Amino acid sequence: MPEGQNIMKKAILSLFLVVGSCFPTMAESVSSLDWHDVCTGHMPSEWYGSDEAQQIADIVLSVQKDNGGWMKNDQLHQLTDSQRARLLQERTEHSCLDNSATTQEMRYLARVYQLTHVEAYRESFTRALHLIFAAEKGCGGWSQYWPLTGKGSYQDYITFNDDLITNVMRLLQEVSANEGIFYNMVSEADRQHCRESVQRAIDVIIRCQIDDNGTPAAWCAQHDTITFLPAEGRPHELPSVSGSESASLLSYLMTLDHPSPALQHTIHTAVAWLDAHRVVGKDVVEMPNAQGKKDRLIVDKKGSSMWPRFIQLGGETGRRTYAAFFKRLQERDKERSYTADGRTYTYTEYEVATRSYDSARAYQPIYAIYDKAYPHLFYRFLYHYEDADSITDWQGCRVPTSLCTYRRMKYRYMGDWPQQVIESEYPAWVQRMASAQANEGYTCYELSKETSMGSENPGQCAFSNNVIIVNPKKKGYSKGESNTLKFSSNVLYTVQLPAGMHVDRVQFYGYDNFPTAAYISHFNGQDLQPTDYPFPAKEGENVQFTSHTFTPAHPIQGSFSFSLGGKQCCLIITLYEK
Repeated sequence: MPEGQNIMKKAILSLFLVVGSCFPTMAESVSSLDWHDVCTGHMPSEWYGSDEAQQIADIVLSVQKDNGGWMKNDQLHQLTDSQRARLLQERTEHSCLDNSATTQEMRYLARVYQLTHVEAYRESFTRALHLIFAAEKGCGGWSQYWPLTGKGSYQDYITFNDDLITNVMRLLQEVSANEGIFYNMVSEADRQHCRESVQRAIDVIIRCQIDDNGTPAAWCAQHDTITFLPAEGRPHELPSVSGSESASLLSYLMTLDHPSPALQHTIHTAVAWLDAHRVVGKDVVEMPNAQGKKDRLIVDKKGSSMWPRFIQLGGETGRRTYAAFFKRLQERDKERSYTADGRTYTYTEYEVATRSYDSARAYQPIYAIYDKAYPHLFYRFLYHYEDADSITDWQGCRVPTSLCTYRRMKYRYMGDWPQQVIESEYPAWVQRMASAQANEGYTCYELSKETSMGSENPGQCAFSNNVIIVNPKKKGYSKGESNTLKFSSNVLYTVQLPAGMHVDRVQFYGYDNFPTAAYISHFNGQDLQPTDYPFPAKEGENVQFTSHTFTPAHPIQGSFSFSLGGKQCCLIITLYEK
């Protein structure tokens, strides 16, 4: 670049920094953000074309592994000299897909490339994509690292933990769509490979669904690549049904378009199993315990439900899973020693696990401790989350039977993870599936949280299907539950259709966001009564999803309007075209 142009470019960038309305406190804000947020678009869109963004992109390229990916938990936008030197030395080591590693760097490079068209960024992105292709298992899905350790470690299993597989699938879906930040990033052959990889991942998700005595259940955080049985993770992550990972996986699966009958069956049955295995009338709160220490305790709470992070397996699947788990520990024959009161106790992991496991505790919460200060507790099954008396084991050592205060605070052993899925997302998904079946033969255009692309213009919201909603009061479109967007009352919304679209049917699906009745008060030039198209008032935290469909006498072209009376509603609007 000629010196004069470079000076001009820097001057323009400085002007943006001073003005602030275009680039609000760029230097300060990027350094204060987590790397994941920087990668996923939390900076102003224009910033990704700035000199600062390119300087960071160049660092991302410089520390890219030789096999195409990156390692997790590195803050690449604020590396010290020593950290960068370490990453440069580690370029020959394996890459990681855990904790959004590699997929987030790809998102960052795509954003910068779209505004700079520096070919090196696109090439780096393609190398990372080909790593994902290479790391894909023959059965579908991915593990934490590539290349694999080859030592039978949990790091080699099919991994749902930390949303690993869903993060990869989302990226591949978006790349295959060839839109937004991924427009023309890769060849059509690579986009087709993305589609095929996503389908194989869906297939392995269905195969990994745990069989609970003939009833499909949910998932473990990781599964064996041959038997597809649940498998252990770190010493405190025992083979089990995971309330957390299962909820996250279901939430993702319900966003997929055109799910097969097999996938729909998987979703229905997994939701039903989790619903049937909730701990009713309990809640987890942080409060002082009997010793006055900060603790995370289970308390009674009417109407509340909780799920264990780990639920012990039962039936034939439980027998097979724990037998395989114990065999792996036995073959590894790992010894761990612990010294207390001048005496040293030595255990094998196999002894600890088999002697503490109780098959009669199927479907109950199980826990374990991973603390290097207490190696003799690795893989010990604990069945209490509240303080319980310790016991003397077969060697005469006192050992706990429950999680201690420190472990309860460090690890979320109980949570309400599936509640949102069961009570909000699943009913919305069921409605969407019913609508899709009822409207077979129509082309559907969904206006929702998933399809919203936002807008820099107040009062406007653009969608990925080229539909735009505007309102003269410049109201925003924040996100509601279960893929909905919030629409205010007494505001006239105009839905602007792209040229050539003919809308034969409009569906409003959602709920009243307040304990005061709401309704559709106007549609396409017609004023309506409160009793014509109502949305029931919200009762506490409980919402009631309602659907209303309008079929105009003639197809709508250009635009149509609607408004709400009463209070704000959270809606998904679907347009149907023959």
